[in-house]
This record gives sequence, C-alpha cells and structure tokens, in this order.
Amino acid sequence: MKTKTMLLTMMQACILMLFILGMTLTVHGSVLEESFVNKKITNIKTENKLPMEKVSLNVSSELNKAKKEGKVVFLVITGNNAIGIEKALKIAKEANVKVPKSAVIQMNKDNSENSSLVTELRVANVPIPFILVISSKGIPVAGYSLAQATSAILVKAVPSPKQDEVTAAIIAKKPVFIVVSKKGLSDKTAIINTCKTASANILSKPVIIEIDFNDTKETAFLKQIGVESINDKTKTVAVNALGQITAVYEGTMSASILQIAATKTVKSGGCCPGGSKTGCGK
Repeated sequence: MKTKTMLLTMMQACILMLFILGMTLTVHGSVLEESFVNKKITNIKTENKLPMEKVSLNVSSELNKAKKEGKVVFLVITGNNAIGIEKALKIAKEANVKVPKSAVIQMNKDNSENSSLVTELRVANVPIPFILVISSKGIPVAGYSLAQATSAILVKAVPSPKQDEVTAAIIAKKPVFIVVSKKGLSDKTAIINTCKTASANILSKPVIIEIDFNDTKETAFLKQIGVESINDKTKTVAVNALGQITAVYEGTMSASILQIAATKTVKSGGCCPGGSKTGCGK
C-alpha cells in the first residue's frame, strides 16, 4: 500500500503546540508571568469568607485524590481580601454540573500551608479569584480571571481523554504517534505494529495513542490536529517531543520514516512545516 505524506499547514503545527502543551496560559486580560505546569494553591480569608466546611483545607490531598479518581478539577484560587469568591465558586460549580466526572476545590494562595503548591503551580501573582482548570491527569490546562470566566468557557477548556493523554506524553518529553482509524479499516493493525517498531528504536520511546475517528468526544481534538476526515485508510499523526506536528501519513509507512518524523523539529518558529520562505501563513 502506497504511503501518502500529507502536507501540513502552519495552523496544524501551531495549534498543537498551543492547544496540547498548554505550558503558558493566557489569563484573558493579562498574561501569566510563569508556566502553569509548576504552580500551586491555597485557601480563603476575606470579607466574602465562606463557612469553613466549604473551604478546602488540604488542597494537595484533594488534588491527588481527584487525580487518582480521574476527575477534572475546577480549582478556585483565592487569597486574603479577595472579592468575588462566591461568584467564582458559583461559576465553577455550574461547570462542575456540566462535566460529569469533575470536582470543585477551593484554595487560598495566601495560606502558608499552600505555599509549596502555589510555587509548583506558579499562581502567586494571578488575579484573584482565579479559576484553574486541571485535567483528569492532574495537568493544569487553562486559567481564567473572574472577569472572563464563565461555566461554558471552563467546560470548553476541559481536554478530551485522548488529548489529555497526548498532553501528558509531551510534558514527559516524549514524541507521540497518534493513530486515527475507525471500525473496518484493515490497515490499523499493521500501522500500530510499525509504530511499535519505530518507538522501540528511539531513545525517548514515543507514546502510541489510538483514536477512533467516530468517537464524538475526540471530534474537536481531531480537528485541532488536522484530521477532519478518514476514508479507507488509517491516518497517523507524528508529533515530536516539543509538541510540534512533524508529519501526517495516510495508510501504511515504514518504521524508519516514523523514526525520522518523531525526532524532526519544525523550523521557522515551529509554525511553518518545511520552512516557508515568505513567512507563516504565506
């Protein structure tokens, strides 16, 4: 079966870096100075102070528990003298109702007991109240100030299961082979085996993630990585350890080709595959 290497658009490479990695989050209205991958949290003390039973006293334990249970977390970050806590909690709880397996946890970043978590999540300077969306794998993926947060926006920020897997792999600095197929395609088994062979020959051991094209939970993510249709052949998206899409293949391909794709770096700022002489998007 002949391998067809599809040309990538600038949008595909850029979107994967921004959408999958989520390493630098933009707070609508201001840009966080630090990456969310290393940030932390706290509890509340303010004029809007809620009854203590509603305040999360051991945030780290609750976050770990949510991760073990595979729950998305809407983390409401507050601080001393914060105004609008009740409104932020209301928004988070509305999102909680719309996302079946999720939880709302409240943290006062000025509480000394949360200092290490605040450092890890790098949320010391976020405007408060602030709502951080943490995936089911414990990965911070989006953050919003009270002025910009809505339950709809929070729900939209929750990654799909497969997107979460890809994000986890990228954070672990591993390349990824995303195999997109559907029921009835006979080439899938051979392609998975080829991916396994390629992965075994690469030091960083790329992660292989299978996606059913007809899985509605993954539709938006597939669109983000440029897979909007599938005919009679499985598609394989190669992503390097930087989160850049380096190639998209239709049908079978050799392990050596995949190895090259997994370790290739997209130049021209990581946006223009192949290197555009006239700039991104030209």
